[in-house]
Amino acid sequence: MTFPSPCTRALTGACIAMLLGTACGATTVTVTPSSSTSHAASPSAAPPAFAGTGFRTEVPAGWQDQTTNQTAVSSLGGSGTVLMLLASPDHGLVAVRTTPQPVADDQLAHYLTTVTPPGASDVSHVEPVDIDGRSGVLITYLVVPASGAAQENEAMVVNQAGNTYEILLTTAQAGFARGAAGLQEILNSWTWA
Repeated sequence: MTFPSPCTRALTGACIAMLLGTACGATTVTVTPSSSTSHAASPSAAPPAFAGTGFRTEVPAGWQDQTTNQTAVSSLGGSGTVLMLLASPDHGLVAVRTTPQPVADDQLAHYLTTVTPPGASDVSHVEPVDIDGRSGVLITYLVVPASGAAQENEAMVVNQAGNTYEILLTTAQAGFARGAAGLQEILNSWTWA
């Protein structure tokens, strides 16, 4: 019996929530990961670096960079340019994109609440976040897809160099603590280019 890889499960489950979170009603697309796979780094190896448009960060050990997987990226729906797409070994997904138009600093909280998907529950209050010296805001919420288990999300927006960056973690509710720890690792190593 063959089971789907962690990446396949992560992209399939997380992209459903991502579509609900960013496309607000767009059609769900099944994601097929690229045929190339990356192996988890050995404990003594440094985390792999990721250089995106306007930022650099490190990819947590065991996570897979799916940014060049056009099928996975296009299945996210929504608008704006996807700059980074990472899949965790335990079904999480972190996507980073820029918004189509920059959002004013004093409108970040309003913007974030307007892109929260309809039907989201347990929506947190807007909280401040700092990413490498730039202030932004974040919220968390739950989405229950029609054909699946609850997905927990952490969404944040921050302005840098005339762009508004959206960062979204989507994971199964049971795996949210591990996914959030991976996202924190990404943010801890984040530097603006």
